[in-house]
Amino acid sequence: MIRTSTSALVAVGSTDSTLTDIPAGDYSLTWGTVDGWDLPNPNPATALLEAGSRVTFSGTYTEPLPGTIVVNTAPDIINASWQLSGPDGFVMADTGDLTLNDLVAGDYSIEWGYVFGWISPSNSTRYLVAGGTLTFAGNYAPDHSTAQEFVLIPPASVDMPATFTMGSNDGDDDETPHQVTLTRSFIMASTEVTNGQFFTAMQWAYDQGHISVVSGSVRDNLDGSTKELFNLDEPDCQITFYNGIFATLYSNHPVFVLPWFGAVAYCDWLSLQDGLPRAYDHSTWSCNNENPYNASGYRLPTEAEWEFACRAGTTTPFNTGDCLDSATEANYNGIYAYTGCPVGPHRNGTLDAGSFPANQWELHDMHGNVFEWCNDRYENYSGDVTDPEGAEFSEFRVLRGGGWGYDAYNCRSAYRLFFSSGTSSNRVGFRPVRSTS
Repeated sequence: MIRTSTSALVAVGSTDSTLTDIPAGDYSLTWGTVDGWDLPNPNPATALLEAGSRVTFSGTYTEPLPGTIVVNTAPDIINASWQLSGPDGFVMADTGDLTLNDLVAGDYSIEWGYVFGWISPSNSTRYLVAGGTLTFAGNYAPDHSTAQEFVLIPPASVDMPATFTMGSNDGDDDETPHQVTLTRSFIMASTEVTNGQFFTAMQWAYDQGHISVVSGSVRDNLDGSTKELFNLDEPDCQITFYNGIFATLYSNHPVFVLPWFGAVAYCDWLSLQDGLPRAYDHSTWSCNNENPYNASGYRLPTEAEWEFACRAGTTTPFNTGDCLDSATEANYNGIYAYTGCPVGPHRNGTLDAGSFPANQWELHDMHGNVFEWCNDRYENYSGDVTDPEGAEFSEFRVLRGGGWGYDAYNCRSAYRLFFSSGTSSNRVGFRPVRSTS
């Protein structure tokens, strides 16, 4: 569009044009936008037309340099989703970290997805300059009311595969020492699952129709299952249900009185919330077709993974050494201390998860508080093995770690207990894991 300050002349065009019989004066030309091209510079352009002379406005449009957008989510273990929108109807949705090249300049907006147990970053809009790089950083913060925090096992400083001695010469007949090699690292919950974490996930599952509550019994609705996952009418249960809402007065205590099936269901709820495949088939209760180490979703640890994580490189009866102090190191019946060790208090109940210092790999309460369900069916050890999975057939599942009502002997790293899958107790809880490599 050409305008003049000396007359009412206004001319509009879309191609090359020559205008004649134009009076002298100051002229201004404004270049129009063309999708995918940068405007000529300057814009608008101005020039003085003298009488009897000629002025040329030359507009050279340039194709802008492509830009780059980097999406970073932290921490990596949460597998956060996001959606990016930009010029010309651009929309891209994915999870985790990603670098996008060959993008046109303009405003881009990102929306961060919800991840159970984490506070989502704020959505934002930013401008990508031609040829530039723009980074959207999605830093998720733990929601400590529901967050399930995980740590890498083993730490990055430990090479995989890793071999350790599982079992003990100082324990029961089913603790025969043998060499176990684990080929995959995994993330493990830093504490036992709490009442707050469990009822929040259970509320989500209820709202989604994955479970039902019938006369105080929480029943499964996945894969045609009606298995009881949790009994709200257990005398020691610390979670309530009223008018469709779960609640608890003991949010930070470890959840207990749930059978193996309830622990497994919680792992699958986490997977569904994070957009991961469920590890368990609820019609057979098989973990990834009996291949737990290659499961993509959350699951219970194998017995070998549990002992490997508990020991954290130690070979002593406890990851604290030859003794376990019930006053400062673990919640168990300290009246019955380990052989040659001093006695301590007996609190006669659970404490908040994480009340005692973590082991060398940042895991709390691997000794005491509540026993923890493992994925494996129980059987006697059969010698050196790689990635053991437990018995193929057995009505019993393994539990590890000891509990508030047990002696120090039952809290040893190598100690094994087994219950039927449907058994619940006020001394039994769990913590989930997920394979990472």
